[in-house]
Amino acid sequence: MRAIAAISTPVGAGGIGILRVSGEDAPAVADAIFICKGERPLKDTPLVMRFGTFDAGDFRDCGYAVYFPSRKAYTGEDTVEFYLHGGVRIMRGALDAALRAGARLAERGEFTRRAYLSGRLSLADAEGVADMINAESAAALRAAYRLMDGTLSRDIDALSLALGDIITGLEAVLDYPEETEDEVLPPLAGQIDGVLARVTALLATADEGRMAKHGVTAVLAGKPNAGKSSLMNALLGEDRAIVTCKPGTTRDTLEGSLECDGVRINLVDTAGIRESSDEIESEGVRRALRAAEHADVVLHVVDTTDPTGSDDLCFEGTRVFTVRNKCDLTSYKCPRMYGCFAVSAKDGTGVDALRRAIAALYTEGRTASGEVITSERHKNALYRAKRALESAKQSLGGTVDLTLVDLREAYDALGEITGRTATEDVVDGIFSKFCVGK
Repeated sequence: MRAIAAISTPVGAGGIGILRVSGEDAPAVADAIFICKGERPLKDTPLVMRFGTFDAGDFRDCGYAVYFPSRKAYTGEDTVEFYLHGGVRIMRGALDAALRAGARLAERGEFTRRAYLSGRLSLADAEGVADMINAESAAALRAAYRLMDGTLSRDIDALSLALGDIITGLEAVLDYPEETEDEVLPPLAGQIDGVLARVTALLATADEGRMAKHGVTAVLAGKPNAGKSSLMNALLGEDRAIVTCKPGTTRDTLEGSLECDGVRINLVDTAGIRESSDEIESEGVRRALRAAEHADVVLHVVDTTDPTGSDDLCFEGTRVFTVRNKCDLTSYKCPRMYGCFAVSAKDGTGVDALRRAIAALYTEGRTASGEVITSERHKNALYRAKRALESAKQSLGGTVDLTLVDLREAYDALGEITGRTATEDVVDGIFSKFCVGK
């Protein structure tokens, strides 16, 4: 393939800037723009960082270059990386020089796409690379690393292999019914059950994966003036929400995030819930209730100084933490029970315990398995495989052709995860989300 080139470090001034060139003529591009110190050419010293001069035409820079032969390169093809001073003008000029020397500008994610096409990565592994770059918490990084290092792909490959053996056996029954039917059909239900159980177990990790990747969503809800906005600011450690003594200050949802114990927490402040003739406030209440329905946990904030503040609000179908706010102004003692907290948004009492309890919702649901489903694409493919396997079980005892149709559908669904059966549109969609230079 023709060499591609791109800047692999972020735009902006920095100590180091990296220019990457990959393709069968990458060494020739490098020879045209980089003069190694010493007599030996760059290609004669693979995997060695060589000092030299980068000639961009209208300027020069001192830096380093490393040649990676195809068998050792990320992309699976000859690659050269240049490490130069990280000025914006330097890097732009270096890229222009590589393009003049015969490379073309890389598309989004094209380096990783070439790694996928060369067999260095599966499609799921490549998605893990993107997740590593975009991770915003330690939990997200751990989940992305498990995806990137091939853990999920190996498990999916094992399931696909087991399905392939079942399909091969059934095809033999169609071709040689008298010789193979008694041998193949009896253990078939157990074999399908084994694959189905593993697919179901993977799907059970989807909530854990979603929280790892996107964080735990906690919605602050309650009656007006309970101190929801003050509590949000206390949890974030910054003045994010406007706070006044006037009830109904918050009219719309307001979001902020933090990391606690390696877990991202997404906080959503909402309008106070009450009957109102004000059209804007009523819309805010509707949005508050809608946000609560989709939360991982609702922080039901109650004002302990309000003698009528027992609060009869109910949030069904969602995990709820009852948060008794303004405890610094009362003698309220919080009962020792799960999901009940006494806090003071003003002086910080109990805020850290609440923050840690929200983060613990992620670890609470964690599975012992190393594999975890973090992608909606993988989740949808597994659901399709599960439905097809269940249909295959129901068709047992009937026509072998129908069972084969279901099993092949399950096989194709699993193959979409690793890329074995993924369409070009699916592949294009995944790599279009990458940055240029990776």
